[in-house]
Amino acid sequence: MRKGLLIVLWALSLSVWAGGSDWPKQMGEAMVWAVEADYQDVRDDLKDAIESRGMVISYISHAKAMLERTGKDIGFKDSVYPGGAEIFLFCKSDISNKLVRANPHNIVLCPYAISVYDVAGEPGKVFLAYRIGPKNEPAFKPVEKLLRDIIEGIVENY
Repeated sequence: MRKGLLIVLWALSLSVWAGGSDWPKQMGEAMVWAVEADYQDVRDDLKDAIESRGMVISYISHAKAMLERTGKDIGFKDSVYPGGAEIFLFCKSDISNKLVRANPHNIVLCPYAISVYDVAGEPGKVFLAYRIGPKNEPAFKPVEKLLRDIIEGIVENY
């Protein structure tokens, strides 16, 4: 009983130390973080975090614009993402080379993607997320570590 109580107290102290955050959360096949911030600020921080590591953003998918444009054609009038939703695509050459040399079919795992978005009904909250890689591919672990490090570097500033 005493050992169990100590474990609970230790876990509570960690949650207080970490700001009591419930993030990140696995949501389906994604790892998701949330911060209380302005969408544009977090978006800019993501761009800077990728580029400051010497990587080039190969494409930014403007998901909000695409979904709003096509949603109107099929009867959706409101936006899921009021401030924005973008997906940043990029690679890191050393990790990507090891990934495809482990298995040439891993090319489908490149480029890497981090999404930044806000959600209707959750004002002031911005989300950062990446798709969880295949569990049976050890060569993807460095990719996930990179993605996690980028996001956690942003989140710790809020």
